[in-house]
Amino acid sequence: MLSTFLTLIKDLDDEHKKCLLWFQNNKGKIINGWPKKIVDKYYLATKAKGIYKPKETKYALSLRSSLKSDYKDILELKENGKFKFKYFQENTDIRKRDFEFTNRAVKECINDVIPVGIFIQISPKPKTSYKIIGTGIVKKWENGFFLINGFDKNGDI
Repeated sequence: MLSTFLTLIKDLDDEHKKCLLWFQNNKGKIINGWPKKIVDKYYLATKAKGIYKPKETKYALSLRSSLKSDYKDILELKENGKFKFKYFQENTDIRKRDFEFTNRAVKECINDVIPVGIFIQISPKPKTSYKIIGTGIVKKWENGFFLINGFDKNGDI
């Protein structure tokens, strides 16, 4: 029987699927520097924005939380690798959420129940490193925050 995670990504294109599998399979690992591109079509993230939405899809692929940010994201780690993550939208004015294409892409993930990859910066430049939190489902948007439930190591919520 497929895990919840594998069931939810089975109909995505192969490259989107491979990227999400990378986040799930590297859950808990620390990477030094920027994540490397693992497929031809998509990067894993962008340095320009915290939310990465590849141009080839309507969905956000990953969410990055940075140490030096105007946004106050909140990560709560649970047992078995599960987590809850409150990720603040792009644009500090919550009334302007839908002005940002990246926020609209996260809303598409909510609507179609498409997982996103999550990683957080744990050390600043010049030796930047990130912790891969894994993948999660964006459950809803509330008061400027996207609320995400993270999959455990087996891909279940």
